[in-house]
Amino acid sequence: MEENYILSVCGKQIVNGSEDRIELETAAAYVIENGCRSISYKEYDAEDPSKHYRTTVRIDENGTVTVMKGGSENHNLILEKGKRHKCEYNTPYGSLTLGVYTESVETDLSENGGELCVKYSIDFESELASNNELTLKIKEAK
Repeated sequence: MEENYILSVCGKQIVNGSEDRIELETAAAYVIENGCRSISYKEYDAEDPSKHYRTTVRIDENGTVTVMKGGSENHNLILEKGKRHKCEYNTPYGSLTLGVYTESVETDLSENGGELCVKYSIDFESELASNNELTLKIKEAK
């Protein structure tokens, strides 16, 4: 998979009124097939930077976003506006089932790139764990 795009990722998480933000810019692959768009990029392990895993964000023709993350914390988050999905989240310490409710999905993606913004909340055993926002901006590398 050719990584000929530049991806800016901004993740925001609010837990008990405290905000945490993660930002990164990396090379990515961007593919459009059968009405679906996929953005795929490498993430490096924080404890062992020599290890990496692939994260893929898939946006289907109905606007449902699926985030598939590999590595020791592999999971698939299904983000569908106005719906709550249960998602399995694997950690080195075991698996958790989380509820994920998607407030909004905004996409402005074309053949040349664009932007995706998703706002969602995560709950554990029906208790709110965090409010989250994920923004991806992708553009062709020059």
